[in-house]
Amino acid sequence: MRTFAKSTIGFASAGILMAVLAGCSTDAATTSSSSATSSSSSSSATPEAPLASIPSLSGVDTAVLLDADFAAALGTLGLTPGVIGGATLEEGSLHFPITGGNVDYYDPNGTVRPYVQGTLEHEGSGFSLTAGDTVV
Repeated sequence: MRTFAKSTIGFASAGILMAVLAGCSTDAATTSSSSATSSSSSSSATPEAPLASIPSLSGVDTAVLLDADFAAALGTLGLTPGVIGGATLEEGSLHFPITGGNVDYYDPNGTVRPYVQGTLEHEGSGFSLTAGDTVV
């Protein structure tokens, strides 16, 4: 039974991670066309400069709304969502404090895609799943 619980938690965690990463990615067609456009235009034109740049980000938090069906599925599997560090879980949303990062904002009508680029850091915060005595 303990192996089943660990496996279930592992699969659920992997699914969450895949969903988060998929939400942060661009599709292959966009990436390929952007790369082709960038490489062909870079030899004939100056790279587009950002309209705004924030080299050192600080802020309140990043909020991720959990889908009601996702939360129900966790309950069906006997998993309880939780938080680690400075993260909070309020009204169905996970909130991760922003600890750093940077952002460049390009003209949405320009050629740079995605037109908002950068990183957000949430060091010391996380999401956990609990089943019985097992926490991941």
